Amino acid sequence: MFTGIIESIGQIKSVDPLQNSAYAGVRLAVHAPTLDFSDVKLGDSIAIQGACMTVVAMQAQTFHVDVSQESLSKTVGLNKPGEVNLEK
Repeated sequence: MFTGIIESIGQIKSVDPLQNSAYAGVRLAVHAPTLDFSDVKLGDSIAIQGACMTVVAMQAQTFHVDVSQESLSKTVGLNKPGEVNLEK
């Protein structure tokens, strides 16, 4: 459950358009070196800028999420590389 308490600051490293996607969204790669990933697995949610997103891939201290156009239109800061607030 999202509490509104920022756990970590991450960095969007890439924003790639999803190919063959019905909702024409993007895939974000978010680097989060200070976030504890010990209990994070594929399918878990991580709030980015207050919006819960589902982890679709992970590697080291970077996780990937698919973001719909609707979420992009309602959440500031998900459309380009830069710092974002994170909460597991």
